Amino acid sequence: MNILTRKAMALLEKPLLKAGTVLAVRAWAPATFYEIDLHLPDTDMSNWQSVQHMKCKVAEATYRDYTPAGWDAETRTCTLYIDTAHDGAGSRWASSLAQNDTIYHVGIASALHKPVADHTLLCLGDSSSLGHFLALQQLAAPDAAITGAIAFTSQAHTHLFTEYFRLPLTALTATTAQQQQQLSAWLNRQNFPNNTTAYITGHIPTAQQLRRQLRQRKDMSGSIKVNGFWS
Repeated sequence: MNILTRKAMALLEKPLLKAGTVLAVRAWAPATFYEIDLHLPDTDMSNWQSVQHMKCKVAEATYRDYTPAGWDAETRTCTLYIDTAHDGAGSRWASSLAQNDTIYHVGIASALHKPVADHTLLCLGDSSSLGHFLALQQLAAPDAAITGAIAFTSQAHTHLFTEYFRLPLTALTATTAQQQQQLSAWLNRQNFPNNTTAYITGHIPTAQQLRRQLRQRKDMSGSIKVNGFWS
């Protein structure tokens, strides 16, 4: 990027950028997944009724969308769950953050996924989906039925998820290349009530295949909502 382009981007960014502070960073072992607690003083979270996506500045003129979860509207805090196993600007940014760092974003907006009252919530995705599914759980009624599967590439991460998160999803361990097959096989073993809404996120080709698979099922009459994060 030449100097004129950089100056133009800086001028465009300046009125849009909002700042936040890193309160804490927790790296899973192995360190290819991070929980990042943020304070976002300019963000009103009190009216969030759907899953949100936050467009973070991760490098010069480079942005990535992440899902705020575990938010507290009173303190204006939330947590980002970021998979850094794949090399890229977002992964490098997330793994470099430390307590008291300042982060910048250009806005938070609805991802158009929200719980449907009296429906079973079916969640399917890989580890990049964790924040999205936790946000759905936070928005859902306390007695909402939640089911599904989430795939991790690390057995240690699968164990950490199972031990520390009260999210009733089956945790699978598979390589990136095998995750579509594992999620598909899990899906084939399940039966769903008619009032089921599916939320499929994460790897785009896998999400597309799982949507096709669900559409072919006679016991899946509810909506199928897809949000691909990476390819």
